[in-house]
Amino acid sequence: MTDNPELSAALAVVPQIARTEALLEEAKKRLRDHPRGSVPDVARNEVIDGAVANFQRDGTWPSDLGKRAAKAYTAAMEWEAERIARDRAKTSTELLAYDTRQGFSADALEHLGTRLNDVLSDARRNAETLGDVRTAGAAVRAGGAVVEAWGRLQGLVDDLTNIRAAQWDLLLPRLRPGDPAGNFDENRRALRGWKSEGFGEVGGPLDDVPESVREATRSGRYSEDVLLWLASAGTAKVPTTFEELQDDVSAGSLPDAFAGADWSDMSPYVTPALAHVLSQVPPHSKTPAIDDTKPRPAPPKPTTVPRDREATTLEHFQE
Repeated sequence: MTDNPELSAALAVVPQIARTEALLEEAKKRLRDHPRGSVPDVARNEVIDGAVANFQRDGTWPSDLGKRAAKAYTAAMEWEAERIARDRAKTSTELLAYDTRQGFSADALEHLGTRLNDVLSDARRNAETLGDVRTAGAAVRAGGAVVEAWGRLQGLVDDLTNIRAAQWDLLLPRLRPGDPAGNFDENRRALRGWKSEGFGEVGGPLDDVPESVREATRSGRYSEDVLLWLASAGTAKVPTTFEELQDDVSAGSLPDAFAGADWSDMSPYVTPALAHVLSQVPPHSKTPAIDDTKPRPAPPKPTTVPRDREATTLEHFQE
């Protein structure tokens, strides 16, 4: 359980978390309340060892030794079964509570964000009454409504302190019972490092965040000045996940690897379809030409030799 009223209220908004947290506390109490005892083998051997010691001392041997040893063993079995059941209830409920908290913590953090907005809204209203007053002494000297506004502002500082404490409690990575550490320690160190730098108060980079606000984030001690600055900044927020806070940390810190690059236009476009042209069949072809649509010149006709000249030629070869 927690003594932070803002954390209790945030967890109560999610009934699943509140229910499993209560079950876990009950399981732990039941295990603590289970009386001390011995496992069956030990309980049986205690009876037997006592009988053997008596035998060695005075030579007596109890007639009901077996019965008493078996009774001790049976009673110890009942005790052991109850202890195993209570221990198993605690272990399994720890897993249930962890998984439920992980699954619904964003809802609880969202509630804290709503509470933060309410607190900052009230702070702005009181700031109008305070005017330029920024210290308790100046408020006392002003008197009247200014003193009352300063008192309300101090109460809002307490609310802001509890909201931020609840925020970090819910954002801090938790190791699932029974799981290896893995990246668990690294993530916890990263979160604490971000908090020490001043992240977690406003969205995005810290360029415009005063050092006084960063110091309040680091220490967890808030003041009226810090509250009024957050109320006027307009960027105050409660991250709802570890990853969201990580995005705020990396915002503006990553170099633009593509700045000044010579971009080529890779946007999609439609190539117009080519106009359909009917095939032409030239006189010298039986099928549509695929290479040249112009008709080729006709081949020369064969030359005929006169018959009398042909005979003269044959006679010449025969000679």
